[in-house]
Amino acid sequence: MTLDAAPAWGRWLATFVATLGVAGALVSALILIVDPYDSGFGLLGIKGVSDASPRTANASRARDPAFDAAVIGNSTGQLIQPSELSRLTGARFVQLTTPGTGPREQLAMMDYFVRHHPRVGALVITADAGWCVRDPALPLQHPFPFWLYGESRLDYVTHMFSSRALRHTGRRLMILAGRRQPNAPDGYWDYEKEGAGEFQPVIGPRDDGGPAPAHLSEDFPGVTLLGAAIRKLPADVPVVLFVPPVFYSMIPKAGSLAAAEEAACKAALRRVIAGRPRSNFVDFRIDNPLTRERANFMDFGHYRAIVARKMEQGIADSIKLGDQAKIEF
Repeated sequence: MTLDAAPAWGRWLATFVATLGVAGALVSALILIVDPYDSGFGLLGIKGVSDASPRTANASRARDPAFDAAVIGNSTGQLIQPSELSRLTGARFVQLTTPGTGPREQLAMMDYFVRHHPRVGALVITADAGWCVRDPALPLQHPFPFWLYGESRLDYVTHMFSSRALRHTGRRLMILAGRRQPNAPDGYWDYEKEGAGEFQPVIGPRDDGGPAPAHLSEDFPGVTLLGAAIRKLPADVPVVLFVPPVFYSMIPKAGSLAAAEEAACKAALRRVIAGRPRSNFVDFRIDNPLTRERANFMDFGHYRAIVARKMEQGIADSIKLGDQAKIEF
């Protein structure tokens, strides 16, 4: 390289870096202005998102002022229809269940919803087996965007500069232009209509861990955290915890260690809302004619709409009558 060429090369490199920096700043500004997850930071007033993943789409739904009540949990609560609960109770329900989540993720979702609603009409929480783990770390089954539901704006902004955020920025701009429809705002997704086949259960011998011990601790880390979160709520907020049904063969044999663990967890959950006005613990995980009918299930742990409709009535009655509700299931 000649001496004359060196300054020219340096100027070109400086221009390239400056152009790249300006382009990056413009793209970053666009992402923040558009607010790809509709989490409240945007400036364009775009309503809703086009996002198939509840992990991120729920950030929009959970802050929507059109709703004041929520269903929180994983896929075992997904078929609870928010519009039906709204009709039965007068509250305005949104579905915030997120498949594959456990206590940590669901508590983050609950906290986010409560922070965005000065008055909460009701909370319905799916208390499946994930709340009964003994590990205090409450390990995740799948990654979860805690930054999206947290209170740190810095944490939020640092996660905005990604290909996913850019992709969702484009989708929201298409919503603004009328070229794409946003998701249903109430979050209801009837996965039974996605073509689930007939349930053909293979029922084999169960290993329920031997006989139950004389004493079993009722200390479940997730339930402890849930209790602390519920105690922070105003006393007039109805809270319904429900244990979702499973196909009867999944229920452990009476007198076994597994049955004792399950009973201990249910007792811990019941204590969480004991004495709370217009609140109830509802146990749908029972062996009865409804849960013995394979046509009522998609698999061992996911029930069909016919079961969900019965559950909704019990949940709604619990919101109105608390532990005096008569649960017919």
